[in-house]
Amino acid sequence: MAFESSAVVVNSTSLTLVTITTVLAGMWIWSQQKPTKNFPPGPKGWPLIGNILELARNEKPAFVVFTEYAKEYGDIFSIRVGQRWAVVLNGAATIKEALLKKGVEFANRPTSVTIDLFTEGGQDIVFGQYSPSWKLHRKLAFSAFRKLATGDNKRFEKLVYSIIPALTANLDSKGSEPFDTRRVLASSIYNILASLCFGKQYEFDDPELTRLMYLSKEGNDIAGSGLLADYIPIFKYVPTPGQTKLKAIFKDFFSLVNKEVDEHREKYDGGEPKDFIEMLFQSRQEIKDEGKEDMSLITEAHIRQTVVDVFGAGTDTSIFTLQWCAGLMVQYPEVQAKVAEEVDRVVGRDRLPSLDDREELVYTTATLYEVMRYSTLVPLAVPHATSADVELGGYTIPKDTWVLVNIYSMHYDEKLWDDPKKFTPEHFLDESGKVRLHPEGYMPFSTGRRVCIGESVAKAELFLLFAWLFQHYKFSKPIGQEEKDFSEGDPQAALNMLKDIEVVVEKRF
Repeated sequence: MAFESSAVVVNSTSLTLVTITTVLAGMWIWSQQKPTKNFPPGPKGWPLIGNILELARNEKPAFVVFTEYAKEYGDIFSIRVGQRWAVVLNGAATIKEALLKKGVEFANRPTSVTIDLFTEGGQDIVFGQYSPSWKLHRKLAFSAFRKLATGDNKRFEKLVYSIIPALTANLDSKGSEPFDTRRVLASSIYNILASLCFGKQYEFDDPELTRLMYLSKEGNDIAGSGLLADYIPIFKYVPTPGQTKLKAIFKDFFSLVNKEVDEHREKYDGGEPKDFIEMLFQSRQEIKDEGKEDMSLITEAHIRQTVVDVFGAGTDTSIFTLQWCAGLMVQYPEVQAKVAEEVDRVVGRDRLPSLDDREELVYTTATLYEVMRYSTLVPLAVPHATSADVELGGYTIPKDTWVLVNIYSMHYDEKLWDDPKKFTPEHFLDESGKVRLHPEGYMPFSTGRRVCIGESVAKAELFLLFAWLFQHYKFSKPIGQEEKDFSEGDPQAALNMLKDIEVVVEKRF
């Protein structure tokens, strides 16, 4: 009887092992099945998690790994992000064919739990799905931005320079002590955007400004890495700590924006708009008066989300770009000296740099563009998704496939840039000494249907602040850190941030 009992246990164990092995084998085979017969090739992944583990284990950031994969699999290849298939596009020719020549087919955005929370179900511009309501929403926002960007330059310059007194006091207070530029720059950029959107100015230590910065940073930190449910959908129904915290952060942030929108709605009388919210109200009324669009498609959530987009897209990118400016100017003092000399020669010291100076501030403009190329702050751009089945490069990519656009592969393409790993403002100067505005391998604001609608505003803001900073200050390395590299990236989530640095600032007299 003992023998028979042991045999039953062995047979039962064997059956369990066979069952587990069969299930795992089935999962493995299923996980390797491509969405279409002619789907792009790519590295094999694991069941359930796909290629996440190998990317996480790699010491190199994903955008560098993808550039290396392109050498093995071609400029179009596939990976699995959890249970989702994604296609990665590399190289200027491939990326521009997709986003320009086949812009509609690549105009959608991925859907995920994080995105749905942040956009109130896709009611924003950055992540909204390509649809009639999205196109109308974009038209509304673009109209408001156009009023800002193409209006009186002096009004925009006044808006940006409104933070100069506080910024000057902050920088002057540093003396010879090393400091992290990020906090100072963050307060400045948030103040500019608060003035732009809300028509109000904060003190650098104002509790409301501090709260706004905290909510934005915390939300971006969690959302940038994504929630577990974004990769394994079943976890959407599990109240994980990250999901719970993100919901609370977004609720507070939306409440703050709602308060401002409601107050503006009560006060706005239809006259000349004083800030971006009022520009949205005016543009909405103008489009409605034309009678060509169904304005019922635009809800209060769309207005709120447009303001959220401005903060989401306009704060971190500007802050971290200016931080890269400080780090690179410290690392390359000869470039900083040439920028300062040009600003002194063209603008002098008796007035502020103007947008009208851009044509003559050639080296300064080229340096700023090179900062954006070298840093490639958003190396994989905002993810796209296909709106329909599409053919690209001989492959078939089905509808609703995630698409990652590897901007880094363009900005560091040795065929398009002379020594791309070297910081060289001359990359953006032609033989006659003029600025190269649209080089083949340069695309910091994306292109096509999803090009950043705030590009002109962002470039203008960065130019004014960059020129002003080196008109009035000299940045350098702290004593004892002369050998430290102040131009190294520290990729985190979706951003290629500069490694934490401290600099010394000196007033130029």
